[in-house]
Amino acid sequence: MTRQARRWSVGGVAAAILLAIGAVVLARPGISSAHEGVAMVRGNAPGEWRYWGGDAWSTRYSALDQVNASNFSQLQVAWEWKAGQFGSDEYYRTTPLFANGRILTVATTRRGAYAINPVDGSTLWKWQLDEGIRWQKAPRHFAGRGLSYWSDGVEERAIIVTTGYHLASLDAKTGLPDPKFGTNGVVDLEDGLGYPLVPLAVDDTNELIISEAAPLRKAKPGEKWNAATRTGADGSVGIDPANGQIANSSPAIMVGDVIVVGNSAMHGYWPLKMSNIGGIIRGFDVHTGKQLWKFNLIPQPGEFGAETWKNGTKPGTPGTGKNDAWATYTADPELGLVYIPVGMPLSDEYGGHRPGDNLFGNSVVAIDAKTGKRKWHYQFVHHDIWDYDTPMAPNLMDVTIGGKPRKVLAQTTKQGWIYTLDRVTGEPIWPMPETPVLASDVPGEEASKTQPIPSRPVPYSQQGLLETDLIDYTPALRDSALKIARRCRMGPYFIPPAMEEPHREGKLPCSWYAPGASGGVNIDGGAAVDVETGMIYVGSQTGLATIEVAKDPCSEHRFSQVHDSCGLPGALPAPAGYKKKEMRQAFAPAVPTTIGGISILRPREFGGLTAYDMNTGDKKWWIPNGNLWRQLASTDPLFAGVTLPKVPLLPGGQAEVIVTKTLVIHGVGRSGTGRVVKSPTSPGPQLYAQDKATGKIVGAVNIPAVNTAVPMTFMHQGKQYIVFATGVGDKTSLVALTLPGKP
Repeated sequence: MTRQARRWSVGGVAAAILLAIGAVVLARPGISSAHEGVAMVRGNAPGEWRYWGGDAWSTRYSALDQVNASNFSQLQVAWEWKAGQFGSDEYYRTTPLFANGRILTVATTRRGAYAINPVDGSTLWKWQLDEGIRWQKAPRHFAGRGLSYWSDGVEERAIIVTTGYHLASLDAKTGLPDPKFGTNGVVDLEDGLGYPLVPLAVDDTNELIISEAAPLRKAKPGEKWNAATRTGADGSVGIDPANGQIANSSPAIMVGDVIVVGNSAMHGYWPLKMSNIGGIIRGFDVHTGKQLWKFNLIPQPGEFGAETWKNGTKPGTPGTGKNDAWATYTADPELGLVYIPVGMPLSDEYGGHRPGDNLFGNSVVAIDAKTGKRKWHYQFVHHDIWDYDTPMAPNLMDVTIGGKPRKVLAQTTKQGWIYTLDRVTGEPIWPMPETPVLASDVPGEEASKTQPIPSRPVPYSQQGLLETDLIDYTPALRDSALKIARRCRMGPYFIPPAMEEPHREGKLPCSWYAPGASGGVNIDGGAAVDVETGMIYVGSQTGLATIEVAKDPCSEHRFSQVHDSCGLPGALPAPAGYKKKEMRQAFAPAVPTTIGGISILRPREFGGLTAYDMNTGDKKWWIPNGNLWRQLASTDPLFAGVTLPKVPLLPGGQAEVIVTKTLVIHGVGRSGTGRVVKSPTSPGPQLYAQDKATGKIVGAVNIPAVNTAVPMTFMHQGKQYIVFATGVGDKTSLVALTLPGKP
């Protein structure tokens, strides 16, 4: 453990006691003791929200109905907890928990843990680990999405994975670290992965830049800390950065007494190094912090799936790394299984260095939570070259299909499909035939010849680009749209990236990309389940972009997403004759996607909020995010005399949705289409309530700022609350809504 890892503090804002071990504890009255004898529902106590996804099944469902269609619009702000008072964040992406009378959350890039009084929003206790340069150079430098909760009916624990990749177990009543857990309540997660730990040092005061630039390094013998320059070795130890970086971006999940935790890597947009640390899932004993098992998401030689990496899988092998399960997880406590949504290998858009299907990338893996053994897996994308990592905890459901009860897993994805599997066996519920897809024409790339294509349900986002997708208001407009479309490679889905080089004979310099790297569904959106009816509500986005690769002159990789890394700390030296060239804005399409400001795509029911009946796989309804519309208009002469339709206000943003006994509730999300600016003609940001059967908006309430994460709801002292995160930088908050008056 690092010198910094041994530093921890617990603080409060009222009566505080300075303990001999250096912690400060806030005592608050009126907090009840742990539940005893409460019947758990999917691992959750009734009226509470003990998991990031509401319960172990990640349903985001609550049976509460005090807030309903008749009174939703009467909700008022009960309190606002200013997370920014403790430090800044990129944007506030946490969904807090509520357990046994306390709200538990994380905040700031240092990922401190906090307990909050649900009645008035006051801070009950706080805890933060000083991780030194491990925190400074962490690959995922933000507060994270939340924490985990455990109780045996007497003892309670708040479990947090820090920015610098430590695992801490705190007494949920006091915030004090559990002295029986690890060392002083903390386990160093860089230990136990099979890599030796070495002293670490830094040469600058920068945070880690996307794709490994400005990294840590191994300290030199005898190297000390220079307090004036804030460089050198500060006593931190960890995995030698020559092996890559490792971090965490989502909370662990509890399955009985086992803490299941994974890792995340740096983004793979513009990688510098040819290999990195791979994804690993581990189980830890909640009582002691002892590591119980380890599961390699890049199978090592002799392990199941290793043959799907044709060039080998040993650490350091060119093309290996990443394949991290960075999103949130789901569990079935009765089956004893944890379901891991796995990301993608290195790098995001070129796989020539890693030929093969690359298990367990782009899969869901069902693991026995006690033993760490694989029960089953299903791979959604073979040999991913689209940045289609599985971005969301799967939703577990009990439904009736063809008259038979089925235990299913519904995995929403960036691809725009729900992949529906039997959660006991992993078998598809509806056919998903391996279907031929386009080959790559990028040198050295071996795209998979087939991909599994779900037959049900229908997609919720635009996929690829075909002639039938184009506007045809007039023959001239169709001809113009077709000319634009044919400038890039077309196809129904899984169109491989193109080489940006525009002069390759007979080759197009771009490929159409839909959904893009953000989905479809991504961690900002996802789905919620009505456990009573078998309905699932998917918050997604849609759009059209292009995808290309090129040689980054200062990267070890043959190709990557178009980028120039020369001059960045940690990059290769610029090659002889190098000249900096102008590059288009990252993620911008290579060709126009509009004519006269009008999309070349004909309007369709994509993005927004889509409802499906998972008893049949049928789509039931769709509305735009926030149910906001605009009338299309253009001054381009090609549109003269054309009556254009109404379309969603904007194409972007993912509805962040939860479900209660009577309502679908959602905010538009940080990049959503909501009225985010208050004006004489706009009420400003709102939270919406829909009828679950029809999608009709039955209520809306003004909120202080647009929500930036999935909301949650709970009951406390007879009142139902809805809480959501908002804000960026040091203006981050949790906002609580409740009905006026006494319960």
